[in-house]
Amino acid sequence: MSAGGACPFCAGAQTVYLESDRWLLLRHADPVPLAGWMMLASRAHRGGLDELAADEQGEVGKILSVIAGAVRAETGCERTYSISFNEAVRHLHLHMIPRHASDPSTTSWALADRYRATARKETPAADPAEAERAARAIAARALPDLAALGFAAPQS
Repeated sequence: MSAGGACPFCAGAQTVYLESDRWLLLRHADPVPLAGWMMLASRAHRGGLDELAADEQGEVGKILSVIAGAVRAETGCERTYSISFNEAVRHLHLHMIPRHASDPSTTSWALADRYRATARKETPAADPAEAERAARAIAARALPDLAALGFAAPQS
């Protein structure tokens, strides 16, 4: 469950860009601090990495590597951060976040400050249209490599 009630991942409250039997590729919910901020969530309600089934454990590294590469290619960032807190939503989800050398608010723990400032509306969120465009482009870049793991675009 999330800290505020029903689990948004289990409830299907966010747009899914790619999916498999075990995983969902999402973008960060609005207000998204940075275009290209993506999330991988387990379909099964798991509290953390230590609760993954053996088949999920075998896939997670490959999936994150592909998503990180797609985020880098699409956003032009120099690095990506992979973070998993699972506190506000206690359902395993891993963040893939673009790190731009030209933007000091994306460095290390400064990113957490930017996240909180965006949530409090003290810092502007990424443009929603750009965040959506980037998410779709990242999914399209990742799909060829993730198809072998059963990923596909969701059926509308």
